[in-house]
Parts: sequence; structure tokens; C-alpha cells
Amino acid sequence: MTQNTNTAVPDWAQIRAETPGTAERLHLDNCGSSLLHMSVITRMKTHFELEIALGGYVAQERTADEIEGFYASAARLIGAKPAEIALTSSAVDAWTKAFYSLDWQAGETIVTAYNEYCSNYVAYLDVAEKKGVKIRVARSDPAGGLDYEHLAGLVDSSTRLISLSHVSSSSGDVIDAVRVGATAKAAQVPFLLDACQSVGQMPVDVGTIGCDMLSATSRKFVAGPRGVGMLYMSEAMRARTTPAMPTNQSAVWSGTNTIERRTDARAFEAWERSVMLQLGFKQAIDNSLHWGVEAVSARISDRAKRLRDGLASLDCVRPTCPPGAEAAIITFQHARLSPQDFKAWMDARGIGVQVASVVHTRLDLEARGIESTIRISPHIYTSDDEIDRFLSEVQRAGQ
Repeated sequence: MTQNTNTAVPDWAQIRAETPGTAERLHLDNCGSSLLHMSVITRMKTHFELEIALGGYVAQERTADEIEGFYASAARLIGAKPAEIALTSSAVDAWTKAFYSLDWQAGETIVTAYNEYCSNYVAYLDVAEKKGVKIRVARSDPAGGLDYEHLAGLVDSSTRLISLSHVSSSSGDVIDAVRVGATAKAAQVPFLLDACQSVGQMPVDVGTIGCDMLSATSRKFVAGPRGVGMLYMSEAMRARTTPAMPTNQSAVWSGTNTIERRTDARAFEAWERSVMLQLGFKQAIDNSLHWGVEAVSARISDRAKRLRDGLASLDCVRPTCPPGAEAAIITFQHARLSPQDFKAWMDARGIGVQVASVVHTRLDLEARGIESTIRISPHIYTSDDEIDRFLSEVQRAGQ
């Protein structure tokens, strides 16, 4: 299970004060990339200075124990074992390495959902075109969220993989991953969970969920640097997979015509990586563990609810999140400004928001007639005053 090292309620105002970016800008694009805490910045700067002085290889040697500690920290965050964690260059890199490790055969099926993310769906279409794999999409429930009975009905003897995004990139829609995990276990089908938007935002425990593989990133709600992510692959799943593109990190060239393959998840790593980013990622994870995953989750959820409630009171706003969406990804359209113009309006006032496009979650947004929508996402350092200021600017926008 996920473990925390701090049971006290964190001092959110202090954490905000220790996040330099908050002094210059009202940042509401945390599901895109969060602001860095000073501890993360300092750790990366220190290692970069070491690389300047000693070169990358010697700097890596000097920090070998801390580099190794990344795997223990990441494992604690999601309730895994260190041997089940691989460092990757991004969540997409992690997900792709897991997906293409399966030896896809014609006639096999992938079961996914209506709100799947574009990078994952591109891979489905790729194996469909190249291998003759079929894609089955679980529909949304009329009351909101995923139709779990429909999903279960799509799983049969041809199903090679159940693959879903935990939290939709274009709304606060959250799937019941534990329920899907039970469906996967009953059918003895591997379950790949894209947790890019959930790890760091909410407690995620791979044992409780029952997923076999999981991808996550540093830059979103974990509040680490961009350009680094991680892959979880269970020991049982690792025994059934081979990296599609092995590297000298995946295996040792043990003889002239032989290699000795790694048996842990690091078989999916590349030797070359940014140690600076890896240490920054570790520091961000350690921050979450120290502050308490549940406390961080509760704070983010509170910020999101305050924003949702405030937007619901404005007559110039039309929500575009599905009914029941509660995660800290909030989407809406404005009566007077297009999403693109709204973003520009806010940017001119020192407020960062984002635009979610139909190309990101096409099946969901296209079915609802949404070409683009405004997307906001708070974090632990988002203050009450900032929320009030943002809501006031929403009311004034375009006038």
C-alpha cells in the first residue's frame, strides 16, 4: 500500500511560498505541467552544477545511491515493489513500451473506453492496421462516466488487453479502476492503466487496483520536472513480456553471440537518461510522500470543488465535463469568447489556462459536438484569493 511519512496537515501557504512560480502567475494548467517546488529546483540545480564540474558520468557515479533510491520512492508512491519500476522519458514513453511489448496477433482485441487519450488510441490504430487487431470501445453511461457492464461485455477469449486512462485529459471524468481491475482479473486479461493524470492527484495503489502495467509522468500533479516518467510492470507481467526494442540497459552482451536479459522492469529503460531530471522526479515524489498522499489529494479536490462551484454560479459559463466529473480537470466554454480567445485574454492578465481539443480525446468530444473547450486544473498551491480572482476575470472576460 501507499505509505506516507507525515500525518500532520501540511502548511499549504508555506508550500505555496516555496513554489517560486506562484509569485509571478496564477497557474491553472497543472494537468499540463505543474510549478516546481524549491526543493525540486534546488536538487536539480545541485546535480547540474556537479555535472558542470565533473562531467555527466562522474556526477552519476557520485549520486548512485540517490539514483537507486528513485525506484524505492516511486514504488512507495503507487504501492509497488522497486523491481517493478522503470524510469522513462515520459508517460507516453512508458505506456508505449508496455503496449508494444505484447506480441500482437491478428484477430486479437483491445478493450478501451470512449474517453481514451490520443497517443494511446494512435497505437491501437497502428496495431489494427499492421497486425489486424480489433478495437472495442466501452461507451459512456447516460448518467455520466463509463458503462462498466458494457465494458465487461466486450471482454472475451479474443481480448489481449484492457487499456484505459484513469482520468480523462479533457475533463474530470475518473474511471473506477478497481472495478475494471476486477473485470480484468476475472477474465485473466492484462490491464494497462494510463495514470498520467491521476498519480499525484489522488491515491493510486496498483495492488488495490489490480492493474498489471501503469504509466505515469513527473510533470503533472506529482509536480516534478518535464521530460521524465515511469512505468510500473508487475513481476508476473514482466515474466510474460519482452521489450520491443531492447537496449544495453535491457540486457548484457554476455558473449559473442549471446545476451543476458534483465528480469526486472528496468529491462524497459534506456541507459542514457537525464540524471538531473531523475533526481528532480525523486524529490517531487518524496515531497508528496512527506506531505501525505491523502492530504495532497484532499487539498487538490477541495481546490477543484471551489472552482467548479464558482463556475456553476456564472451565467457566462457552460460546463463541458460529463455529469459526475469530480477530478481537478475542469472544462467549460465561455459565452463571449472562444476557448483560444479566452486563453489569450487570461494570459494577458497573468493567468495560465489551457485549451482541450477534439484531437486529444476525439471519441468523447466529437460525440458531444465539442471542437475545443477551456481546461483548468488547480494544485495544492492554488489559493482562495487566486480562485476568487480567476472567477472575477471569467465574469469580465470579453466585455
